[in-house]
Amino acid sequence: MRIFFVLLGLLLATPALAAPRIVVSIAPIHSLVAALTKGICAPQLLLSQGGSPHSASLRPSQARALSQADLLIWVGPELESFLSQSVKQLVRPGAEMRLLTLAGLRVLPQRKGGFWEQEDDHSDGHQHGEQGINPHIWLSPANAKQISRAISKRLSRIDPAKRSGYEQNLALLLDKITDLQKELSLQLQPLQDRPYLVFHDAYPYFEQAFSLNAVGSVRVSAERAPGARRLQQIQTRLKESHAICLFSEPQFSPALAHRLTAGSHLRLGVLDPLGKTADSGEDAWFILMRNLARNLRSCLADR
Repeated sequence: MRIFFVLLGLLLATPALAAPRIVVSIAPIHSLVAALTKGICAPQLLLSQGGSPHSASLRPSQARALSQADLLIWVGPELESFLSQSVKQLVRPGAEMRLLTLAGLRVLPQRKGGFWEQEDDHSDGHQHGEQGINPHIWLSPANAKQISRAISKRLSRIDPAKRSGYEQNLALLLDKITDLQKELSLQLQPLQDRPYLVFHDAYPYFEQAFSLNAVGSVRVSAERAPGARRLQQIQTRLKESHAICLFSEPQFSPALAHRLTAGSHLRLGVLDPLGKTADSGEDAWFILMRNLARNLRSCLADR
């Protein structure tokens, strides 16, 4: 009996294994991580739903989260340029996971020529790197699967006691992504030959996944409205494009979109590559993808 109580005391004195502290930069990736860690731990979202990875600045609480993280998951400096120096200074060696460097990930270049305007002055806040990489990798279901597999493997390595839980969550998540891809493919198939324009080139991964027909971008800044000369240039290009719709983004004023399309044949729509209107959590990525499909259908469908 004495030995029993000694062993019980030792057991009670041994601290439980702490859950890993996981920090994720943006909501769409956080959603995938939340699904992988369901029932195990709760990842922290670094940027709130209203925050932009292009123009954010690090608050003290966010800097503290980075310094305490067992794992930081971010796309890379091509998207979250504000994190570049902080990752070097605050994140412990080996605790960073940069998604743009993952093996097997399909990475696309920024489009140039034709109606695709170059991001040569970074007017939308991006820093697309020397090779002109498009960083919106999460908008491809195939990439979302590859990202999820890689994150699950990394989580199992830093938290081996919960490996089976991560693997079970991964299997469920992959099935759910497959079902979504089939669902959206059926919805978007009738729109595949219908041309449209976007404010900036944020959607090639989504377009390739569902064989859509984006024909160009107008490259305007959310921070400043185009001057009279620039406005006239854009309006001329819009009229020449033969596109059906022009899609703005939530950070742009509706008044700007109406100015750009004044006197043209274009319908107006809104696309949101970050899912700012959705709640954060494991369903956020799925809501984002469904919203993109719904808004495309709403503007491009025959009327």
